[in-house]
Amino acid sequence: MNRHFHWAIGVVLLGLATCLGVAAPAAAQSAGPDPAGDTAQVVLQAADVTPDGRLAFAGHGFQAGEPTSLTIEDDQGGVQATLEPMTVGADGQTAVVSVPVPDGLALGSHTLRIAGRTSGRSGRAVFELAWQPPVVHLDAYTGKPTQRVGYSGTGFVPGEQVDVYLGDQAADPLSTVAADGRGEIAGSGLPIPFVDAGDYRLTFVGRASRIPASVGFNVQGFHPWVVLDAYYVTPQTGMGISGVDFVPGEHVRVYLNTSSSQPVAEVTADANGSFALRNAISLPDLTGDNRLIFVGDQSQTEVSATFTAATPPPSTP
Repeated sequence: MNRHFHWAIGVVLLGLATCLGVAAPAAAQSAGPDPAGDTAQVVLQAADVTPDGRLAFAGHGFQAGEPTSLTIEDDQGGVQATLEPMTVGADGQTAVVSVPVPDGLALGSHTLRIAGRTSGRSGRAVFELAWQPPVVHLDAYTGKPTQRVGYSGTGFVPGEQVDVYLGDQAADPLSTVAADGRGEIAGSGLPIPFVDAGDYRLTFVGRASRIPASVGFNVQGFHPWVVLDAYYVTPQTGMGISGVDFVPGEHVRVYLNTSSSQPVAEVTADANGSFALRNAISLPDLTGDNRLIFVGDQSQTEVSATFTAATPPPSTP
């Protein structure tokens, strides 16, 4: 009797709730078993990887012998690449494998995920994809304009063009070299431009990676000096001259007493910035102290040497 009464009351209440537009309470649902989730582990050999490098890893904590799926995901869980599946060993561990980094992955953070297909267990590890900063070495870290410097470098993007700058990168590059298939560069003929003496930075910038590699470099100045083969001369005699540390290959004009006069000689410095000539100058009648002035047309450096002209003897009546 009571059971029928309670049933009747329930029907009445349900009808009343329906009339009033109130939803009836839903029946309780039993929750299913919790997914295994990230109960396994993935261990990376290195968390920093280059796009042309390899991803080495292993997993453990899976069900013995189960197959797995391997994916690379973004930070939202979106699949970016799928790797070859692996089978778990009897100890619940995978073998250590090394695979090439898949093409097309952007620089930045990525997640390697291994999921057990039987147990539902999974593990993941985050790795950073970035080009390692390139490194450059020089054969010499000082030199003079017009000289050439050898260099070598590693860590560039394979095949990319690398521009080389001295100082300001807004200027045209001194040179451009292509990195080889290993991302290495080498050369022996980097020209030192004609700039003021001082400390600079040689910067190598890959056009693809845009990561600069810089080294300090000192540009030396030219400090020419000259030697005369005689410093006391008699009238109408020839004079030999020599000079060092001029700009290699530059044209040097020689003036007598003033550079506003016509040159009494002209000479070209050799590849070492030197010259030496015998009887280079035929001197006019002179007396007292005089100067030979040497002016390089590239450096505009002026250096002089003083000599004394013997007083000619009095003429015989």
